[in-house]
Amino acid sequence: MDRLLPLVKGEFDRLNKYNLFTANFVVLLLWVGMVSFFEGAELKMFVPVIFLMDSTMMTILLVGATLFYEKQEHTMNSIMVSPVTEDEYLLSKVIVSVLNSLITVVFISAALYFIKGVTYNYLLLIPAIIVVTVVHSMIGIRLSYHAKSFSSLLVNFMVYIFVFLLPTVFATIGIIDEKIAKYLIVLPPDVSNILISALALDVEPWKLVFGYTYLTVLSFILYRFMIKPKFNEYVMRETGV
Repeated sequence: MDRLLPLVKGEFDRLNKYNLFTANFVVLLLWVGMVSFFEGAELKMFVPVIFLMDSTMMTILLVGATLFYEKQEHTMNSIMVSPVTEDEYLLSKVIVSVLNSLITVVFISAALYFIKGVTYNYLLLIPAIIVVTVVHSMIGIRLSYHAKSFSSLLVNFMVYIFVFLLPTVFATIGIIDEKIAKYLIVLPPDVSNILISALALDVEPWKLVFGYTYLTVLSFILYRFMIKPKFNEYVMRETGV
């Protein structure tokens, strides 16, 4: 814990130094501006989209951006000669991502309350945000491992959107047949959408149980078999050793 707290602080300092907090805040203001055009049931349906996009797509981008700036700062050189473990280093990324997503929840929720007088069941929202952000932090780290530059990271990000997110969007708006759409629940964005949409929709209990179990297990698998084993290889490549 003594080493983890400085790592988390360093992550926040980096976000502030490279204006990533500012960029995120601008996005939040845009969301608030869009919210002002919705009323009633439409508003209830739209707000979960904000939380979904922030905890999935924005999480991947912020994790990727911080790793990219660490490359520029040669942070890995310092990590190699420090007592910080790889678990602590990677965990700090996840913690900061979760805190960022929770900041979004507080900001958007406050704006909704003061502008529209709308509240949600936050006992449903917060656990969903945490588990969704954790798994997409892992995905962001994994995508960054194979990115030689920020441009290549964006390419990886776009591939993820086309392969995993767009099918969920198409299913939501009815482009994909319902008989096929039910199998999309194995896609991280789709099951994330189910958990977060429980704020506005009646979701079958088994889907919630499946969603939390699936994303928790997926996070473990990603970390245990795809992120931690490749970390030393990533460090060696970035430090030129």
